Amino acid sequence: MSQLLSYIASLKLTFFLLILLLVTIMITHNGELSYVTFLSLPLFLLCVNLVAAIVSNKAFQQNLALLYFHLTLLATVVLIALSQLTFLEGWVELNEGETFTGKLDGQTQGLFHQFNLKQDDFTNLAVQLEFTPFIAITAIRSRVLTTIDNKEQEFVIGEHKPLLIRNYRFYVTRNVGYSAEFTWQAFNTQGKRVAPETGTLNFPPFLSNEFGQTNQWQPSNSKTELWFMLQPESDILAQRKPTQLTLPQNHHLVVRSGEQRHILRVGQQLKLADGALTYHGLRTWMGYKVHYDPYKSYLLACSILTVLCLAWFFWQKFTRKSWLAPTA
Repeated sequence: MSQLLSYIASLKLTFFLLILLLVTIMITHNGELSYVTFLSLPLFLLCVNLVAAIVSNKAFQQNLALLYFHLTLLATVVLIALSQLTFLEGWVELNEGETFTGKLDGQTQGLFHQFNLKQDDFTNLAVQLEFTPFIAITAIRSRVLTTIDNKEQEFVIGEHKPLLIRNYRFYVTRNVGYSAEFTWQAFNTQGKRVAPETGTLNFPPFLSNEFGQTNQWQPSNSKTELWFMLQPESDILAQRKPTQLTLPQNHHLVVRSGEQRHILRVGQQLKLADGALTYHGLRTWMGYKVHYDPYKSYLLACSILTVLCLAWFFWQKFTRKSWLAPTA
């Protein structure tokens, strides 16, 4: 048994496993494969090798600094594994006045992540973007309404000041743009009353797509796909001085239905073959980045302890003999 343990704890096996880990990282990175799937085996084998070394090597029992260094190193690897298995990275777009539905527009997550976002966690009240056209963005903020300790409170989110909900961190991004609000009334074709539907259509982020404010949408119960283009009637970015992104005072929408082209202003209605579309106006929308990694703070603390233990070990090593003592 001791012979098997010494073999598992050998430095030759450690060197082989490190080479295996390096090759796996290179293959995973170049092939854009899942790190969690392909790195699990070499990391697990390295942990087994390290545990065997701690148990079988008497040097660890004689030197507390060396022992603590390897224990904190092992804890760091375990925390990294837990972080990758439970993390979540996602994004969601919300209009001004819109309440979070509990669903993200897209996400990547670890194998064992338990989704815990809920409907009505917060409401996006207002979006503020301060910038100098074609020079720099100076500030991005979002004001939200959330419930903390059963009390509704307003909170301001920034690029480095997230909204924290059950370890989920919501950050603002530079994806800020305009959103058109419509009501679609499908025509009655089968003797049944069809309820009108009100919703929004987000145009691309404005600062990076000033001349590409287009999007497509197919109304429900309709076979027609509509193409929209937002057309401000004045140059919003004309002045090269600090300003805020606000709704254009005068604008219209260009709507294409097949080969037909229409101009739609606020309050106007567009009648199509299978329904009527009413345009209510513009709002702004904000793209939020969502991050979940509850082990990050523990990982930072463990990494600091690892460095301190390593410094303790080398301090002991270099102070066993006075640096001022004469050498032979």
